[in-house]
Amino acid sequence: MNKAIIGFVKTDFKDKILYRIKLDEFNKIAKALGYEVVDEIIQTNSKIDSSYVFGKGKIEELKFLINEYGVDSLLIYNVLNSMQKINLEDYLNVKVLDRYDLILEIFELNAGDSISKFQIELARIERMIPYVRKRASIMYFRDRPGPRSLGEYAYHKTIAQLTSRKKRIKEKLEKYRLFKKIQREKRKELNIPIVALCGFYGAGKTTLFNALTNLNKEVKGIPFTTLSSKNYMIKREGKSLIIMDTIGFAFDIDPLIIKSFEVTLEDLKEANLNLLVLDASDDEIVFEEKIKTNLNILRELEIEDKKIIPILNKTDLIDKEDLMNKIKITKNYFVNESIHISAYYKYNLDMLIKKILNFIS
Repeated sequence: MNKAIIGFVKTDFKDKILYRIKLDEFNKIAKALGYEVVDEIIQTNSKIDSSYVFGKGKIEELKFLINEYGVDSLLIYNVLNSMQKINLEDYLNVKVLDRYDLILEIFELNAGDSISKFQIELARIERMIPYVRKRASIMYFRDRPGPRSLGEYAYHKTIAQLTSRKKRIKEKLEKYRLFKKIQREKRKELNIPIVALCGFYGAGKTTLFNALTNLNKEVKGIPFTTLSSKNYMIKREGKSLIIMDTIGFAFDIDPLIIKSFEVTLEDLKEANLNLLVLDASDDEIVFEEKIKTNLNILRELEIEDKKIIPILNKTDLIDKEDLMNKIKITKNYFVNESIHISAYYKYNLDMLIKKILNFIS
C-alpha cells in the first residue's frame, strides 16, 4: 500500500471546525484510492509560503516524518502552483499531489465512459503544461549549454505534444456537445422535460435516481462514482419526463476542473428543473457550508435560482427538531421550498413527484 502523509495550511484563524471536515473528506478520497495515511501535518499561518506552501520548520518536520515512516506520497489539501510542487518534490524526494491531483485520481478510478476520460485528460493537460514549462525553465537555467540544446528541443516537443492532444480532445468534446444539443432539441420538440439531480457526492443522488426510476444503478459508497450523466425516462400521471443523475460536487473544486467538465455540467444548465440533493444528516455547519458551495457552482453555471428545488435527503437519520432546523436553514438560501425525503426508504417520493409535475406543467 502507498504510504502517505496529508498536509494542510490553514489561513483562517477563526475556522475551528470546517477545515477539519474538509480534511476528513480529503482523507476519505485518499483512502478510497488506496493510500495508507500514516500522519497529518497541519500548519496555521497568515499566508501560504510562496516557495514550499509550509514554513521552513514544518518542511523539516515533514522531511523527518517521510523518512521515519518510509512515506511514498505527500497529499496536500491546498492547491499548489507549479513552483511549489517542484520545490516540494525536489526537497522531499516523494510524489506530491494536491487536491486537484487527488480529485482527478478518484475521477480516473470511477471513469467508465470515453467522454469522462477525455474530460479528465483535459483537466490533467491544463495543469501539466505550466508544470512542464516551469520544470524545464529551472533545468535549462541551471544546466543548458546553449540556446539550441537537446533539452530545450525535448521541452518544446513535449509542450507541442500536450498542446496538440489538448486541441484534439477539445474537438472530440465539441462534437459530443453538438450531439447532446441535438438530443436536447429533440426532447424539447417532444415536450419531454428534464429533471436533473445535483449536489455533493454522498448526498444520495444515485439512490434517489434509483427510487424514482425503479432502476438499480450501483451505489459504491466511495466519492465521485457518477461522472457522466445517467438519463432515464419515466411516466407519472400521464406525463413523460427524464430523470438525470449528474456528477457530484465537493468542497473547493478547482475552477479548471469545472471548466474541463463543462460538457457534463451543461446537462444541469439545460435541465428544466434541478433537484439539489442535500444530506439532512450532516451537522448544521456542514449542511449550510455545502448549500453555499452547491449554489456557488450552480450560479457559475448560470442556473437560475427559480429552477432549483432543495431536497433534504436521509431524513430517516435525524429527529424532528433537527429536520425543522435544516428546513429553516434552506429558507435563507432558496426561493423554492424544500422537500424532505428518504430516498433509501422511498419516503415522501409521492410528494416530490407532485412538486416536480407542478413545476414543469
